Amino acid sequence: MTEQEDFIVHAPYQPTEDEMLAISELKAKGLVPKNWNSGKKGIKSFKENLREYMYYEQNCRCAYCRIKIPIACCFLQREHIVHKALHPMWMFEPRNLCIACDRCNNYKLDEEVLANPKTVDYPTESRDFLIINPFLDKYSEHIELKDGIIYEGKTDKGRFTIATCHLYRTDLVLERAKMRMENENPDTVLTQILLLLSKMQISDNEIKKVLAKFGKIVKMYKNNRVMT
Repeated sequence: MTEQEDFIVHAPYQPTEDEMLAISELKAKGLVPKNWNSGKKGIKSFKENLREYMYYEQNCRCAYCRIKIPIACCFLQREHIVHKALHPMWMFEPRNLCIACDRCNNYKLDEEVLANPKTVDYPTESRDFLIINPFLDKYSEHIELKDGIIYEGKTDKGRFTIATCHLYRTDLVLERAKMRMENENPDTVLTQILLLLSKMQISDNEIKKVLAKFGKIVKMYKNNRVMT
């Protein structure tokens, strides 16, 4: 795992005065999930500025899988660590907002991630969260990347994050294999992929699909190296 992947965000986004005013107006009426899509200028500004700020604070990576995401990509999503449907009072809390890829965000959905769901004040300690929190947790203390490809939980929090965000999904295997091939022999990476897949709890049919896709990636890399 690289230093770029193993980040902790040390400071949340600081809303502007206009953004704080817009948020305060909504809070005064009692926050409900639909407020996140408010048409208020201050709310739109808050969401866009937070998205850009957190993108760079997170080294351009998803909070959960730590894969790099292009900023122009529609798959870059603002993520409520504690879901707004379960705890709407924190939907505009900067410490509760980060950036995630669409796959991790969609798999996590509205999963409860608080150790104590009845807490009144927004939690500020690592132990308060079941899932890895980019503001509070060192990723490498909870998750290990086997051969730089397979996610393996080292703690209950790491295992919860893997299960909740489906970090065992095959698209991540392929993406991390591609990253390895940028600096290594594709055939060597393929051999390691076969070994790692044999240890994963996935069907033979799924393994065949992964290998078929990986074969195309290997062919592409080999062709590119011949051309250069």
